[in-house]
Amino acid sequence: MKQVVVIGGGVIGISCALAAQAEGHRVTVLEPGPVGEGASWASCGCIAVGEIVPLSQPGMLMKVPGWLLNPEAPLSLRPTALPGLLPWFARFTANARPSRMRAIAQDLAALTFSATADSKAQIADIGSPELLVERPVIKLFDGESDQATMGAAFDLARELGCTIDEISGREAHEMDAAIAPDFKYAALLRDWSFVTDPRRLVQDLHRAFVARGGQVQPAAAVGFERDGSRVTGVHPARGEVAHADEVVIAAGTHSKVLANMLGIPLHMEGVMGYSTSLCDAGVDLQHTVFYPKGGFGITPFDQELVVAGTVEFAGLNAAPKWNRADVLVKRARRVLPGLRTDMAERRMGRRPFTPDTRPIIGRTAKLSNVILATGHGQLGLTLGATTGRLVADIIADRKPRLDISAYSPDR
Repeated sequence: MKQVVVIGGGVIGISCALAAQAEGHRVTVLEPGPVGEGASWASCGCIAVGEIVPLSQPGMLMKVPGWLLNPEAPLSLRPTALPGLLPWFARFTANARPSRMRAIAQDLAALTFSATADSKAQIADIGSPELLVERPVIKLFDGESDQATMGAAFDLARELGCTIDEISGREAHEMDAAIAPDFKYAALLRDWSFVTDPRRLVQDLHRAFVARGGQVQPAAAVGFERDGSRVTGVHPARGEVAHADEVVIAAGTHSKVLANMLGIPLHMEGVMGYSTSLCDAGVDLQHTVFYPKGGFGITPFDQELVVAGTVEFAGLNAAPKWNRADVLVKRARRVLPGLRTDMAERRMGRRPFTPDTRPIIGRTAKLSNVILATGHGQLGLTLGATTGRLVADIIADRKPRLDISAYSPDR
């Protein structure tokens, strides 16, 4: 039995903590923020099985210059953040080559194709199976050009085993009457599912962890104690040192700062995503719906409809630009003509992105007992349970059930 310290109590961190706890380890989680109100809370709540084609796909890259000049575009960059982001963008662009895209997609497929089974097992284990809805996701397109942008990504995803049916916009409306009837094309992503309340999911994971003897310390990690190539303790912002045989850094965008303290450079940047929760929305949407042209998705959560999306590159401490959330809600009326928006709550989440879209999972060669579990980008909720199982394998010094070399923090 080992003493494990997990830094970060979001969906990735608490999943790692639960998986380690299930194998008999003593586990402490450091989480300074309100439980459940991290990046996953400001998302569409999807288990995005098959979301495997990297963001650096050429069709997307061609749109980036225009997007960067438009403050309301799906992708935005604050000028003050540009100097620090140039090395990241150089690596990001290098991953647009077809051979690189295919290799990345294959690696992401290996992870996401386990996500549904892992997520179902996890939420059943904590007694909350009703949180997961296995229902196809619908993507909507106004015309041929919008559909063509996604065409190559769909072809590659199908080749690697995803189930994607192309249907007409009218058929999408017939499936879900809340959707506007005048879209020309649509795609049905049959492998996806969604969680009806991401905040409750993370809170329920925490409750199960604590009920089973785990400790959650409401403090940020601010430093480390070392003995040669090992980390022996983690300094919280308040309270006593958390002593450790194993340390898991799963702090989302803040993982980069923590890793730097230990001399581990991570090629990772934080991006801001926005969502708006709409109560009494006036529509009876049954499916998660994505409108790629608008850069957002809409999911029917319990008691609310959530509109979420956009990618904004900004500093770690940058304040939200709430107009980006407001723009998404305005555009959502294109998808749901009957939408009411007077009862709204805006949210923001910071997501850790790597330039090759792969998460960072594994030990670093620099320190023998430090494991990184971060960089999941828009797949944090999707890969929480799967990452937890892999981290438990690593802690146990057994061969993980998947080849994790592609996700190495030292790559």
